[in-house]
Amino acid sequence: MVSILNNVTAMSASRNLGTSDRGLSRAIERLTTGKKVNRASDDAAGMAAGTSFERDARNAKESVKGFQQTYFAAQASDGYLEEATTQALRLAELEGSGNSTSAEYTAVLAQACSAAQLGGATATTNASTALGSINTQRQTLAGTMATALSNANIQGIKAENNFAQSDTIMGADIGAEMVNLTKYQILMQSGISAIGNANSSSQVVQGLFR
Repeated sequence: MVSILNNVTAMSASRNLGTSDRGLSRAIERLTTGKKVNRASDDAAGMAAGTSFERDARNAKESVKGFQQTYFAAQASDGYLEEATTQALRLAELEGSGNSTSAEYTAVLAQACSAAQLGGATATTNASTALGSINTQRQTLAGTMATALSNANIQGIKAENNFAQSDTIMGADIGAEMVNLTKYQILMQSGISAIGNANSSSQVVQGLFR
């Protein structure tokens, strides 16, 4: 039956066209942002979970820097102690040659103490005590570096895992969205054509009055 009261066919086509338009817009948004959850209306629970994982990931990533700084600070101290060791071994040579009261011995001892203190070891008075203090401090530094490096790796792993979990929830499936993009483009074209055909029914009615 041809009706002149309401063009229901055109109304339905227009409604479906709106649905296709929203689907096309969503596909374009996901492709341009790389996210399938861009606002709460997309998936409020997913957004909450995804952002929580990303928060933990960023926190862990930043903490890696702190552990790396601890490692490099200990490494620098160990470098000072390496120089102190060189000077302490020279002290041993001077002591062996009977020159422990020479001006050179005094200068080398001062240099050994200075380098040792920069590395966190205590000042000493001869080669034996210098090396003892230096080696003790280097053992401590070795433990500090090993711990810092391990903690940096642990936090790095934590960051990677949390970013991966966030991406699983929030990240767009680019392949699927490309399919959606093509689908909704076709539906948009078909919908526009359908509205045109539905509106042409009014011309049929007008033809009855000719």
